Amino acid sequence: MLTWFKSIAGIKLLIMNKFLFFICFIFFYKTAVCQTVYPYQDIKLEKPSDYRETEPLALSAATFILTTPFIEIDAGRSGALQFLSNWVTGTKDYSFYMQGVVLDISNDRNLLSLFVAAMTKYSLENKAEAVNPMRIEHQACKLVLAYCDDPKNNFKLKKKYRKFLEKSFLKTF
Repeated sequence: MLTWFKSIAGIKLLIMNKFLFFICFIFFYKTAVCQTVYPYQDIKLEKPSDYRETEPLALSAATFILTTPFIEIDAGRSGALQFLSNWVTGTKDYSFYMQGVVLDISNDRNLLSLFVAAMTKYSLENKAEAVNPMRIEHQACKLVLAYCDDPKNNFKLKKKYRKFLEKSFLKTF
């Protein structure tokens, strides 16, 4: 009878240890994932094939910018944005319409960075529709407005820029 109690106590102890390990694992995993930012500054974009090979990273950078709260000075965000700017200006597979809304919002560097990220994200997720620059601009406006409307993102959109984005978003093509 005594061995039976010892084995039950051992099983309970084993279960408690596994449960405690599981809770610690989840806590440390979440902490590690939240603090991990891809080292975008290490990516070399020198030849056309580099741009094709880094399309998933460009999508990752754009998604990162559009899913993390805005912080004025943030090394991870700056690295992602610098890589994305280099990728957008150098890729031959996609053309981005740098007129229209881009010119209207070009005085606000932070808003412009969101817009470039939105154009990239839409183009890479919808390759068949990426040939229509007006469609890309329209969808980028939609993504940026959604980002700015979410209070968790800490981005204050000025009224004049909201008008530009909404005007372009409401256009039909």
